Amino acid sequence: MSASALRAPAAALTLILMTAGSTASSSLFVAYRAQWGISSADIAIVFSAYVGTLLPVLLLFGNFAERFGRRRMAVAGILAMAIGLTVLTLAHGLAWLIVARLFQGAGVGLSIGAVTAALAESYHGKLPTGNALQSVAAIGLFTGPVISAIAFNLGGGVNWSYLPTLALVIALLALAPLLAERTGDAGTAATVEVPYPPATVAAALRYALPLVFVSWAGLALYLSLVPAYLAATLHALNPAVGAAAIVAAQLTSLLTTLRLGNIAPERSGVVGAAGVVGGLALLVIGTSTNVWALVVLATLLVGAGGGVASAAGFGLAGRIGRGQRARIFGRLYVAAYAGYSIPALAIGIIAAHTSFGVAFVAVIAVLAAVAAALPWLRERPAAPARAAACTAAA
Repeated sequence: MSASALRAPAAALTLILMTAGSTASSSLFVAYRAQWGISSADIAIVFSAYVGTLLPVLLLFGNFAERFGRRRMAVAGILAMAIGLTVLTLAHGLAWLIVARLFQGAGVGLSIGAVTAALAESYHGKLPTGNALQSVAAIGLFTGPVISAIAFNLGGGVNWSYLPTLALVIALLALAPLLAERTGDAGTAATVEVPYPPATVAAALRYALPLVFVSWAGLALYLSLVPAYLAATLHALNPAVGAAAIVAAQLTSLLTTLRLGNIAPERSGVVGAAGVVGGLALLVIGTSTNVWALVVLATLLVGAGGGVASAAGFGLAGRIGRGQRARIFGRLYVAAYAGYSIPALAIGIIAAHTSFGVAFVAVIAVLAAVAAALPWLRERPAAPARAAACTAAA
């Protein structure tokens, strides 16, 4: 098989394992709480610390992939992720966990825009690009917690359970040379793409950014606080229970994304965001009434809605990212990881002063307001995006 044929699989595997590294600790938060006595607010801080470096790195270095090369940025990110996982294997307190998460955030921030752009350009399958990117992300999101939960139940504890993921991340260094380099690289014969007008890009992002904020907020709550939430309300103390909730949400996300692959993102995004909000509301009802059927239904709704909405956001970014995909995907990930961290942190802080239930309701209300605004934001980018597409086709 030629090197060009391996570029898409190499980029996909890199995204999966880097995402798995970033979520490897999610299923172990319950164990940290039981063994180290850290609180729900502490868990929220640890989870959100990851974004303390990820967002600044994305904002400051988002353009570096197009300037210095995607492979270099990918290698830098892999090394930072490996350091973070190494610190987790040595961690013996809250401060260690925060330091590890900061390294992990830097690793993802350095590499994710470059690797996503490399995958978007090298992927040529039947599934729309946005849905393919979301499918890869969904696989990575549940792979990390599952590996850690299995290692924990085999005797790895809260430290050695990270070794399998650490080994896989280090192995990614061998795949870096296969990643598609930046568009128009001097060493290739690729044609330099002409970017869309700034007004067209800004109009599309006005809809895509809040869309991924809501979708990733719902998915992130299952990665951060839902395992602890289930432990507190339903007395589900085994890390495998939290991991199962994460897997169920992400598998539903994956299957729905694959099934509904051809729906226009302008339409599917609104429906997906509504599913996330409805699922989170149902989760609160299910846990407060101790009805597991509602908890399961809520998990499926959040997974399906989050997958569809996130795929819509990726699809829009890929559509208007011509000639500057790493930068556009970098912007999209800023909004995605803001949703990934801010709601979880808000819940942890509010819960420390009130209760988990009150905190979840407050955050769900905010997410519902953002989701309700999406139809109005959608009308603004639709016309310019269509006009630009027609111009390009002509």
